[in-house]
Amino acid sequence: MSSIFLSHNSSDKPFARKLANDLRRNGFYVWIDEAEIKLGDSLTQKIREGIDKVEYVGVVLSKSSIESEWVRREIDIAMNQEIEGKKIKVCLLCLRKSTRHLF
Repeated sequence: MSSIFLSHNSSDKPFARKLANDLRRNGFYVWIDEAEIKLGDSLTQKIREGIDKVEYVGVVLSKSSIESEWVRREIDIAMNQEIEGKKIKVCLLCLRKSTRHLF
């Protein structure tokens, strides 16, 4: 079973939920924050654990996510793992056309 961590900004939550449901119906394990992070959990620790468990990190790109510090942190974690040879693959999922750059 393939697995994916969905990185997104909270304003893109409706799209991320629909995408997660569609991926699950097609046999993916999907890590999405609202299903995995509970009140009182360390956000950074849970995100790192989530990224550690998956093959792919799907980044929902929008104006909001490009400006999000949390999305940047998630990408940094995933890219560091990819550099270290842990075979995480970062996939960019364009939600809306944006003129700003992510990096």
